Amino acid sequence: MVRLRNVDHGSTLALTSLETMTDQPSRRDQQIVALFDEHYAGLCRLASLLLGDRAAAEEVVQDAFLRTYAGWRRLRQPDRARWYLRAAVVNGCRSRGRRRVTEDRGNRSAWVAQSITGSGSGDGGDPDDAFVVIQAVRALPPRQREAVVLRYYDDLSEADVATVLGCSVGTVKSQLSKARATLARRLTEGRAEQ
Repeated sequence: MVRLRNVDHGSTLALTSLETMTDQPSRRDQQIVALFDEHYAGLCRLASLLLGDRAAAEEVVQDAFLRTYAGWRRLRQPDRARWYLRAAVVNGCRSRGRRRVTEDRGNRSAWVAQSITGSGSGDGGDPDDAFVVIQAVRALPPRQREAVVLRYYDDLSEADVATVLGCSVGTVKSQLSKARATLARRLTEGRAEQ
């Protein structure tokens, strides 16, 4: 059994190898442990920015590691497993986002009577600039949000973003350009309202 532990987040992920039930870890086990130690925290931050929910982000990342472990033999280039993991996390966030839309739709119909009684959340305080930017990024369409987070937060090149998202570099440039224009407009409007 391989047990992966991330001290920063307190998460433990246990994987049982059916092939190796000995005390000696296999090469695959060692590689997965090394990937986990090196990339878990960063992938959790990436997923958290895409989803806006830390717990859901950790679930998506753990699921990506489990799928990578289970499908290790299908990886043609195990040395590129970190890119596979990053793409799996982005895809997992997309799936979680689609489920969230369906859940929100159901919740809205169930809470119609309660929503009328709510009257905003303003406490009169000025929000922190970072919070305002994060909220503006979260409001972007999914492809634009993914491109922005991968390019500017994860600091990937446009080519690497294209690889992770499974699209062309031109598409990444287009999505980033649209996102920057939208963010500039929203952030300028937000400052004008204050």
